[in-house]
Amino acid sequence: MKTRPLVALCTAWVTGCTFAAVLQYGGFGWGVLGLLLIVGALWISLPVHRRSILILGLTLVCAAVYWNWNDRHNNSILPSLLQQSPQQMNEQPVQTEGVITNLPEIDGDRVSFRMKLYVLPQLGAASSLPQPETVIVQLKLTARQELQEAANWQRGDRIVLRGTWKMPGEARNFDAFDYRRYLRTQYIHWMIKAEGASAVQPSALTVNGPASWSWQLLRWNDHTRQILGSRIEQIFHTEDNGYMKGLLIGDADDIDPEQFASFSRLGLTHILAISGLHVAIYTGLLLWLFRKIGLTRERACLVVMLLLPVYVLLTGASPSAIRAGIMGMIALYAASRGLLKDGLHILCAACWGMLLYEPYFLLNVSFQLSFAVTAGLILYVPLMQPLLQKLPSRLAGAIAVTLVAQLISFPLTIYYFNQFSLLSFAANFLLVPVSSLIVLPVGSIALVLSYGWLQGAIWLGSIVSWINILSFRMIDWLDGLPAMLTIWHAPPLTWILFYYVTLYMLLRYGSDLLRWKKEQISGDSNPSDRLHTAISGSGDIHPTAPLPPVHRSMREKQYGIYSHKSYRMMSPWLRRRIIGILISPCLLLVLVIYAYLSPLQHGDGIVQYLDVGQGDSILITTPGGKHILVDGGGTMDFGQKGKEWRKRKNPYEIGLKLLVPLLKQRGIHQLDAVILTHGDHDHAGGLLAVAEQIPIRQFVFNGTMPKGSGLDKLIQVLLEKKVPIYGSLPGLKLQPDQQTELSFLAPIAVTSGTGVNTKLSSDTEQPATRYASTQQFSNPASQPLPRKEEQNHYSVVFLLTMNSRRFLFTGDADQTQEKGILYDLTSRYQSQSLLRQQNQQQTSDNPTTSVPVDVLKIGHHGSRTSTSAEWLHYWNPALSVISVGQYNTYGHPTEEVLERIEEVGSDVARTDQNGEVQIRVNADGQLLRRTLLPSPVSSK
Repeated sequence: MKTRPLVALCTAWVTGCTFAAVLQYGGFGWGVLGLLLIVGALWISLPVHRRSILILGLTLVCAAVYWNWNDRHNNSILPSLLQQSPQQMNEQPVQTEGVITNLPEIDGDRVSFRMKLYVLPQLGAASSLPQPETVIVQLKLTARQELQEAANWQRGDRIVLRGTWKMPGEARNFDAFDYRRYLRTQYIHWMIKAEGASAVQPSALTVNGPASWSWQLLRWNDHTRQILGSRIEQIFHTEDNGYMKGLLIGDADDIDPEQFASFSRLGLTHILAISGLHVAIYTGLLLWLFRKIGLTRERACLVVMLLLPVYVLLTGASPSAIRAGIMGMIALYAASRGLLKDGLHILCAACWGMLLYEPYFLLNVSFQLSFAVTAGLILYVPLMQPLLQKLPSRLAGAIAVTLVAQLISFPLTIYYFNQFSLLSFAANFLLVPVSSLIVLPVGSIALVLSYGWLQGAIWLGSIVSWINILSFRMIDWLDGLPAMLTIWHAPPLTWILFYYVTLYMLLRYGSDLLRWKKEQISGDSNPSDRLHTAISGSGDIHPTAPLPPVHRSMREKQYGIYSHKSYRMMSPWLRRRIIGILISPCLLLVLVIYAYLSPLQHGDGIVQYLDVGQGDSILITTPGGKHILVDGGGTMDFGQKGKEWRKRKNPYEIGLKLLVPLLKQRGIHQLDAVILTHGDHDHAGGLLAVAEQIPIRQFVFNGTMPKGSGLDKLIQVLLEKKVPIYGSLPGLKLQPDQQTELSFLAPIAVTSGTGVNTKLSSDTEQPATRYASTQQFSNPASQPLPRKEEQNHYSVVFLLTMNSRRFLFTGDADQTQEKGILYDLTSRYQSQSLLRQQNQQQTSDNPTTSVPVDVLKIGHHGSRTSTSAEWLHYWNPALSVISVGQYNTYGHPTEEVLERIEEVGSDVARTDQNGEVQIRVNADGQLLRRTLLPSPVSSK
């Protein structure tokens, strides 16, 4: 507090904001009361530090209250003005006037932009809003010629918009991304959906004041960025001009999605985020240029300080760019005046200023990574460098910076993205210097040169493009190496805090001991090499400016140079560091192992019916920790010839955008089995992304291929990854662990003997499973499988028994298949009864007409072609789960099926109403149901 007051105050402010953010959905009042009690207890028990405790405690509480006040006032005024509930407003038509507040984004047939509403004619005579409200507008173009009209829309345009109100989508699976909460941090509570460019018309709305001026400035900025982007396309090759746009002006929209995914998996996306590295390079170039033309050092610093906000605007003004710009301006001003030069103080000033201006910056991933890595470089690099003292200084510096950046970003990377590449350090060490020292400065020179000598700029750009293409090839090679991408479940916030503290202890104590050893060896022969540190009365070392050399007697006393033969005779300073250097690596290893391992099941099994819209995807986690995925959902693509313009650059795909992130977030390192019930796209579409990113031990399907090529790519990927592929048959059993068994009931074999081998999986090959009567397809490409257009009739149906509880999975089985299964089961039961009767010479009861299951997955999303009354009476489920899309246009589930379920007295859970449905079976067989959303009140 005394040596670095700004650092202490900023830390307290960030802690208070984090505290309020964690408690924003309940318990804030009790939390503040607890904080006040803790501050009071510390104030009483530590009288020497009462002033510091009081100041820091008040700062922490004020930060929490400020965050909470801002969050409580972040509400929409529209429902109260229209005198309707949000549910009543949803899907209602609206006409409004306002201003476009960002550059519209055109992707295929969709145009998205933000609009600030000023007028609502529905309000009557007083149609003007008391305060403007921002909404998201999503407009679907209906004709190709509307693309040009939409391209003319710009920031600051006054428009009249006709559309319908739409509440932003909320998370429908546990721990999934919540779009509604995200928009709320942008102060946006509503969306307006519209169709056709004619829904947007010019308006005579008048808006004056600072808002109008800012839109004009930002409109000029948008225009300038577009001009720069066009010039970059002229200078650089097609393969890398999107990358250069991201690197030079922060525009990552044109980067190939696959290329960006490779950068993300290797931890290289920070190259494309305008940050301190970019600001430092441009600042250095400008300072060098201004000094060359004769400006004094002070004037050069002031001119560059004034130019930094322009650079931040031109590069998109992301949180990392704003942070770097603010720090650069403070540092330049301090350098010109000979004032404060402490990087940590500058960082804290920038952080505090940004959080005072916008508290929600704290929840921004870019903000967190930018400040965390910058603070880590300031604090940890000086501690890392002594550990690399045997290496050449430049190499040691590069390794220290890269390694510290990786160690600091690691917890946030696994928390938000649930993956970390073991090659991330190598990729950053090799490619960051290339991009920062060659590509960025030379590319910038080429961009400036193009306005005076275009051909010369193209020649220079060709060299840069050649370097970029080589870098892309290296990235693809590194990204393609097997088993290098590790999957982590999201750790708790306390784990992240312990990780940073333990890492600091390890580096601090290791650095101190190396310096102490160096002083022991050097003795008094070279007094200038002594450890320049400030030593407090307790023997602690604080990283402040160098003090005069310590006298030999004091050094002997503090460092225990002559007491190394006995641990008892060592000084407390040396003891603490020896103990710390022994404990901290072990503690760090334990933390990493804990974060990597999947959460323990403690004998419980979980069946998770995921909400993937109009489709099926079910994740089974057994008591033994095995993971089985049944189906993968899918997004239907109704693309037509001649309408290719409608295709979006990066369309929403269930597997890539929902299923894979969800599996990674839950710490699933591999899937012990994937079961595809049938080949329809709403069940199989998302599995391609799963197969590409998550290891699969075995794949089970119905033994047929759908018409067309919908499943071909998935099968090809499985073959390339050498995943065993099995066809399901009645009587097939899969036993992942002792408490779990899957018994397959359908489909009846439809494959011929050609190309099908009967094989029993050995325990050595597949230790997690045991199969009987399996069909393994070694190469479906060379041994064609039968193609069946009507896949529902060939759905894989199986019975799961877990901790003595029974779950039935039906895919999209139709009533004809249900009758066949019931006939087969009844015949099998009668044969077994007859055999027992003959062997035991005793009469048996009549064949049972009901085999109860605890949970039944209703077939075909509740369609009337499935789930017959006979089927329901036979299984007599206690709970029926219907996986169905919230806004499906098929009328699923039908009233007919719901009435059949009600007749057998079964409870119902639906993903369209409840979101994800989880059924936990504990070791005693007790069933516990959990749904993300509460069931709506019945209209009956």
